[in-house]
Amino acid sequence: MTLIEKKLQIWEQQGLITGDQYEAILSFEQGETKNNNWWLYSLLILGSAIIGLGIISLIAANWAQIPDRLKLGADFGLLAILASTIFWYQRRQQQILTDMLIAAFIILCLASIGLIAQIYHINGRWYHAIMLWSVISLPIVLFARHLMVHFLWVSLFINAAVWSCVDLAGGNLRSAMRELPAVLLLAPLLSASLYVLARRIAILHRTSASFFFWFQISALIALIAIDIMRSGGETQTFVWQWYLPAWITAALLISLIAFRKVYKPLNKGLLITAIILLVLYYEPSFLFTGQTRYTFSALDSVARASIWLADDIRAPILTILILFLYAIHAGNSGYHRTFNLITFLIGLRFVVLYFQAMGGLAATGVGLILSGLMIIGIAWFWYSSRDRLQNWSKELSL
Repeated sequence: MTLIEKKLQIWEQQGLITGDQYEAILSFEQGETKNNNWWLYSLLILGSAIIGLGIISLIAANWAQIPDRLKLGADFGLLAILASTIFWYQRRQQQILTDMLIAAFIILCLASIGLIAQIYHINGRWYHAIMLWSVISLPIVLFARHLMVHFLWVSLFINAAVWSCVDLAGGNLRSAMRELPAVLLLAPLLSASLYVLARRIAILHRTSASFFFWFQISALIALIAIDIMRSGGETQTFVWQWYLPAWITAALLISLIAFRKVYKPLNKGLLITAIILLVLYYEPSFLFTGQTRYTFSALDSVARASIWLADDIRAPILTILILFLYAIHAGNSGYHRTFNLITFLIGLRFVVLYFQAMGGLAATGVGLILSGLMIIGIAWFWYSSRDRLQNWSKELSL
């Protein structure tokens, strides 16, 4: 007996539903289960991708002995066969096989770009090749219905687009580590912009979930990375041209949010404020000096400052503020899991801030006792207050 059947039986026994309603709900849920075998689709698509990689590996083992014309002919011939088969299955409404073949086709498209570059000795960056692949594969990706195909395309496209924009603005990347902060800032802004656009354009609607996923992941990574940099007082090579794509994208994102009718005025204000603060966070001389520290572990070469002027105190406060703004938006919009995660991260950052500011005290017995009590207190407050905080955030816009 499944979990839904047990719940329905309890509801029927308690008089919450009738026997007819029990049968109707059970029939509907069983139909949804049959039509939502995402794990089966994912394994089939993964299997087709592995088969494609195996074929490529076999060809690579005898690569030098194969003439270039034969390589290109076989490659384009296989692409034509796959495209015809996809069209054939698409017309017969066999979506599982269609999505499997689409996954194999777009992977073969990427391999074809590498093959052409190898035969004709074309030099270029990896993200340029993936950008070309993203453009030529998008039309067929839009035919896929399974999330795995869209997620694969979005994941590669976001990486290629971010690195390509920074490379174009900076005039060819030389050291990826120096330009990495600009990449980290652009990634969530671009993902969020594409998510909003995908929600408004019907043909791109199926890709919106993947864009939203990468927005949240890349935003957390960007926030954690810049917090570590500012709290640690690390010097940053700042060339404004690297950040120009992020600034332009931030302006575009703010415009999209401001004119999005489904967002309440409160949500618009929260999101726009969080975006502006994140952009300012990455500007090294606007809010931070890199020369003031408060913590007991500060180096002798770095000036000690008061708690309100020290970079390593202002950085976590700004991080917590950005998280708090987004948490209110998530709670106000009904994103329960996101709200719980963000509030948990806020509590965790408070704990880390305590150890940053009171590192010397925490080394003593009394300090450890106080630290443990503080962690327990934060955990209890978060668990007991998260529902009230979410209800409060919902009531703000009423």
